[in-house]
Amino acid sequence: MYQPQDPRQIEGGSEQDEILIPHPEPARWGWKRAAAGAAASVALMLAGAAVADYRRPSGLSSAEGAEDAVGLDAMIYTPPHDQCSGPKANCLATGCCQTAGYKCFTGMQPGVGKCMKKPCKGCTEVAPKYVAVNEYPGMSLFCFSVYTNNTGSTKKSYELELIKGQKERGVSIFRCSESAVYSDVEVPIAPGLSTIKIFDKKGDWHFAKRKLSGTWVNTGMYVQTWQAIGAAGVWARHNYVVKVDADAVFFANKLVEALRGMAVPAEGVYLENCPFVEYGYFGNLEVFSKNAFGTLLSQMEDCYAGLNWKVGIKNGKYGPMGEDLFAQTCMDRHGVKKVERFDLTRDGTCPADRPKAEKKNKKYVPSCKGTPAVSIHPFKKPDAYFKCMEEADQVMPAPRHDAR
Repeated sequence: MYQPQDPRQIEGGSEQDEILIPHPEPARWGWKRAAAGAAASVALMLAGAAVADYRRPSGLSSAEGAEDAVGLDAMIYTPPHDQCSGPKANCLATGCCQTAGYKCFTGMQPGVGKCMKKPCKGCTEVAPKYVAVNEYPGMSLFCFSVYTNNTGSTKKSYELELIKGQKERGVSIFRCSESAVYSDVEVPIAPGLSTIKIFDKKGDWHFAKRKLSGTWVNTGMYVQTWQAIGAAGVWARHNYVVKVDADAVFFANKLVEALRGMAVPAEGVYLENCPFVEYGYFGNLEVFSKNAFGTLLSQMEDCYAGLNWKVGIKNGKYGPMGEDLFAQTCMDRHGVKKVERFDLTRDGTCPADRPKAEKKNKKYVPSCKGTPAVSIHPFKKPDAYFKCMEEADQVMPAPRHDAR
């Protein structure tokens, strides 16, 4: 059995095993951004801010990064990983950085741009990229989770118990406008409700396991899940499609408020949720706008054949792609816009969400008390999961957007 490398060595962690961590001490961000996010939310609520203004700054020209913005309203997006500069490269030409959360700054010396967390003295940020706003969509969510019976591991999984408990309490995905649970088996969740069974049509569900957890690489299963969602068509009557891990403490009402007033371009957006790694679309909470998910569906076979996902990025250095990296690279490949929203989640598998003392702890579990995040992850056993849900901050966050 092929055993791919996992650079984070997380047992039972995020499916995104292929992320790279090129910068030291990312964990400090998690606590600073938590405090900053809370302060920003309070300020916004006091100000009564509900919708950010995405109008293009006065005098913005195509040379300043607005080549795609053709209307009065424009929004900032982050270009795909492969169109940006590496950590040590001169980023002046691309104007963006491969490491999520880093920006390109200039001013150190003529003709040189450097990717940094924050500017140095006398430096200025290279103009961000703008795209025309197509809509400010409504707040209807289609949410789904995936329960895997055959995980490939001998370790007991509590996913089904978690999902049953969520349904019984009417929380997590069951607070969305519509929801569904997909699985490799059909099992009851509640009276009149069962998982939707999907099938291994391509024979790729069990070709490789993760190194430490012993669980199957899940991309093949998710390809069939996404296609089953597409065939059912329910997703298309909602504004956003949201995938939630069963062990992620998720507040649908908080996500609604966080998305309220968000601008979306014609190409659609996905929301990157983990900073200071090269690929930050972490699977505990995956938010797709309607058009973004539609692109993923329509280009599924192209990406399946063209991404070489069974080998993975960097010639297989980190093993096969998990489903979240597959989705991210597929959407990047086909023009979906990426927006950084690092305020949405607190995730122990995201290095930036670990405090300094825990930065090497791959099994770190975030604190729930007073946490305003939309999703907190991971909580693999029901008692811990529902305790976290009770302890988390129940106050709705104010909408927060990075308009300029």
